[in-house]
Amino acid sequence: MNTLWKVASLSALATIAACGTHTKEVVREQPIVQQQPVVERERVVVMTPPAAPTETIPPAPSPSGYTWVSGFYEFRDSRWVWVPGKWVVGSVRPVPQANSESPPPAPFAGARWVPGYWSFAGNDWVWVSGRWL
Repeated sequence: MNTLWKVASLSALATIAACGTHTKEVVREQPIVQQQPVVERERVVVMTPPAAPTETIPPAPSPSGYTWVSGFYEFRDSRWVWVPGKWVVGSVRPVPQANSESPPPAPFAGARWVPGYWSFAGNDWVWVSGRWL
């Protein structure tokens, strides 16, 4: 049996050697894996004003003819500034509800969106539209 094993091994080696000179290289194709598209998301910073401070209303300057205008935040010099309330002559309508705005696409990377707000000018409220900084 020992001899048979040697003969079988020699014939196997001869077969491998003979085939080695005539073999072809088999290349297996790799399956194509479709990757999800890369979506770059812009980081949008919304510059919302902080909570309004507690405001105390001083007594009216005279018995009639004045209206209290509550304080509000106004965006000046790249920051929110609190404008305190004041008494004004005549009647003034209350602060209207904020207008609904959706910002347009950012003009450049790192731009900051300042939402619109109501500002008191003259003797009425004026809407200041949102803008990019």
